[in-house]
Amino acid sequence: MALRNHLIHVDELIALQQSRLRGLHEEFERDLTIIKAEFDREKHEIDNSHHMERQELRDMIETIDEEENSKLKKMKDDFESLREETKNKNVEDLESMKHDLIKKIDDLDKEFEVSFNRYVSGTEKRAEDYKNTLDSNEKSSLSINTYQRSINRLKEQIAYWSLKIKQNERECHERNHKLRKEKEMIVKHYHELKKKMI
Repeated sequence: MALRNHLIHVDELIALQQSRLRGLHEEFERDLTIIKAEFDREKHEIDNSHHMERQELRDMIETIDEEENSKLKKMKDDFESLREETKNKNVEDLESMKHDLIKKIDDLDKEFEVSFNRYVSGTEKRAEDYKNTLDSNEKSSLSINTYQRSINRLKEQIAYWSLKIKQNERECHERNHKLRKEKEMIVKHYHELKKKMI
């Protein structure tokens, strides 16, 4: 009887436990459904946000490309315009320089012709002056050579007399030295004789 009651209690506990497990399982399924629904909603929102951001980035990139292409086209147009202006200006400058150069060449030709005529007219006088200068130069060269020989002789005489003066100075110095010694000896001898006489 007690075993039967025990088994009945055990069966009731098992049934209660199973009922609790079913409740927990149902609650888990509900929570799982809610969480999955929230996850799907958030995933959908994130996907939509990501798609919108990508679309915005594409639009921005497209706008930037259009702006950059427009800038590049404007720069190319400006460059072509500036190149054409520079080319035209260079052509004008070249023509102006060419005209000025031709004028300068004509002026120089005239100046050369005048100078040549002046040179031809003065050539004879210059030739005569040159011949006279050569003759004068030859005479001057002869005079210079004569003076140079005289200077060389004077230098030799000066060197000779300088040497003689040095020799005389040395001989006089030696002679004076000997005379001074003789004088000192005579004075000394005089004093000695004077002492003896006293």
